[in-house]
Amino acid sequence: MSPAKPTPAPLPASVTTGSVPDSSYQAYRKASETLAREQPGCGIGWTLIAGIGKVESHHAENGDVDAAGTLRTPIYGPTLDGTLAGNQVVADTDGGQLDGDAVHDRAVGPMQFLPSTWEKYAEDGNGDGKTDPQNIYDAALTTGRYLCDGHLNLRDATQQVTAVLRYNNSMQYVDDVLGFSRRY
Repeated sequence: MSPAKPTPAPLPASVTTGSVPDSSYQAYRKASETLAREQPGCGIGWTLIAGIGKVESHHAENGDVDAAGTLRTPIYGPTLDGTLAGNQVVADTDGGQLDGDAVHDRAVGPMQFLPSTWEKYAEDGNGDGKTDPQNIYDAALTTGRYLCDGHLNLRDATQQVTAVLRYNNSMQYVDDVLGFSRRY
């Protein structure tokens, strides 16, 4: 008699109700599981990554990705040239390679990384040998890596705030991300 296969955990309600598309959930969960093995002290859960995914791109435009997790339509933030109220001027850091702009930077992908941040933290989350900010698996794992940087323990609410402020230095942003994270 062969051993029984473990029953997969049921999907969270936020996935079954459609609040989080299954494709995005799979990427967030995989990123969390990978980091649990590689950086167990971090303690990042999939819901924190999902909170950022919701605020930054409504979960990759409601899960509009192909089977490998690549966005069907790339996501680019506004050009950071100082013309949009509240945005700083960010000179180009990648020769326009990721964002198509060789003068100023703009955030890219479903998790909205600046090219310089992507260059430092980029991870291959889907195992295809490439790091692509327009891929939800790569972007989710990179988000987790970025949030865990500095040996933060994201089981602690204060350290969650520290990590999310690093992602976007705004308490309104922190409130939004953590609010979605709690709901998921």
